[in-house]
Amino acid sequence: MPEEKRTVSTGTSEGLKRSMEAHANAFNLKCLAVLCLFSLLCEVCNRVGIFVVDERTMRFAVVTSFLAFFTPIGVWLVHDAVMKRSPSVLCWSGFKFLVVFATYVGITVTCVTLTLHAVLLMVLPGIFAAQYPDQKRLLKWVILGSVLLVPLGVYGGFFFGVVDLNLFSGAVGKGVLPLEERIALCPPERYLSLFFHYVVPRYLAVLIIEILLFGIGRRNAETTARQMALTEQANAEMKKRNDLQSMIIEKLSSVIESRDENTGEHVVRTKNYVGILAREMQKDGAFRDQLTDELIEEIKSAAPLHDIGKIAISDTILLKPGRLTPEEFEVIKLHTTKGSAMIRTLFSQMEDALFLRLAEEITVYHHEWWDGTGYPTGLKGPEIPLAARIMAVADVYDALVSDRVYKKAVSREEALKIIYGESGTHVDPDIIRILRRIEDRMENAA
Repeated sequence: MPEEKRTVSTGTSEGLKRSMEAHANAFNLKCLAVLCLFSLLCEVCNRVGIFVVDERTMRFAVVTSFLAFFTPIGVWLVHDAVMKRSPSVLCWSGFKFLVVFATYVGITVTCVTLTLHAVLLMVLPGIFAAQYPDQKRLLKWVILGSVLLVPLGVYGGFFFGVVDLNLFSGAVGKGVLPLEERIALCPPERYLSLFFHYVVPRYLAVLIIEILLFGIGRRNAETTARQMALTEQANAEMKKRNDLQSMIIEKLSSVIESRDENTGEHVVRTKNYVGILAREMQKDGAFRDQLTDELIEEIKSAAPLHDIGKIAISDTILLKPGRLTPEEFEVIKLHTTKGSAMIRTLFSQMEDALFLRLAEEITVYHHEWWDGTGYPTGLKGPEIPLAARIMAVADVYDALVSDRVYKKAVSREEALKIIYGESGTHVDPDIIRILRRIEDRMENAA
């Protein structure tokens, strides 16, 4: 009977890339929030006389830059908080372009307003772009943006920004110079002078920094690529190991079924019961912290092995149609410890320590009783491992509703009545409490 493939919990390289982009977006959004505050600070500085910019120009610049910086933040808030979308917009591959573009718009307006002294802020989009795993493509656009916008920042600042007497030959005193006066103070040869003395040095500074960022980004990309390759290799190894483990379980289940048809079908049914019980228990406060998704999947994978020790029991006893003698029952009890030994032998080379532990616990202890009268060791109450307690309920339920060589099946209602009557003696009363909520689902899982 086929055993479903066990899922690999480790994330893929694509998932790693999305995670890295999400972290980079989150960091850059925090930086944009700081820039929003910076744009408001510029307005305050202008009002108290630290900056000397036309009031309407400054107000327009502050509003425009604030909106530019806040746009990605607003998109994130609306998408994630208001619209309750999943996955987060921070994982969207195009969101980084919005972050960089919005930063350029806000920085350009700020540079024009604060004149050439703020042009070095043009490196910020490059710094933001360097945070992403595919920064190579982004940095090309960043360098192109700098080539176009550095001159705009210098010349725009000359005509609209903070007054800098170094820029205006013949200007007297400081104050807000209207556009007409600025044009008058800038003869044609002054445009060329501005380019060589102000644009070119800032070009060099910004481009050198961005080239350095490109180099750092390239190194980070290579490191990320190696990390992704290692992740893919680890995933492949884990899948191979899990496939081998699943194959072994399938073959063992087939061997059990070839010995006893009822036992083989019992393996499939009890696995389904275990899965339903464990999932419902996960919702309950008494078990929520113990039953993680990973643990449940491992318990389900180990459940088919609970009767593996019966392979070592003689057919004369295993298939005996009548009641067993005390001596024969002592032999039957050995299937728990024999099964544990088989599991240690078969899976000793597996690195999945959790699966190995759960398989042994289920195999050895699924016949322990809550009141301590079970076998093979007489564990009592919470001393019995949780996986074995879940297996015990599934095992008893299926044994009651199934025909065996030594008995006829009882009805589902009668089986549940018997199990409920053994709550606190044979089986865990908390699991029985949960079983009462899913009676119909247990029948449909058969």
